[in-house]
Amino acid sequence: EAVVSTQSTGTPEVSCVAWTSDSFNIYNMSSDLSSKGWNLAVLQFPAGIHIALTRRHMSPGVIDQLLADIRESAVKQLAAPKSKPSGAAAMYGMAAQIPDRSIVDDIAKEFWKLYYSTG
Repeated sequence: EAVVSTQSTGTPEVSCVAWTSDSFNIYNMSSDLSSKGWNLAVLQFPAGIHIALTRRHMSPGVIDQLLADIRESAVKQLAAPKSKPSGAAAMYGMAAQIPDRSIVDDIAKEFWKLYYSTG
């Protein structure tokens, strides 16, 4: 069953599935699903999310819970489609909008250095 306002990206050939949305900020969905314990990765060009499905995902009920959480998050995102992402997801959104792509690597390194700083 399809998830409202999301589209798959690419052609999944093995166990990696990616999706995006034209209706809301997909990075907000990433943050929301991460807060529920899902280990997702964000994408750029186009903005998206992907997950590598493993043997653990094949355990009884896991895929059903993942899909339920994705559907719940889609409904939540549609209620506030213009809300801004936060945390690591916000960094990807910001980096995607930098016109001079040559500085993205430097910015990302500084962000993560500060993010993981203990001082």
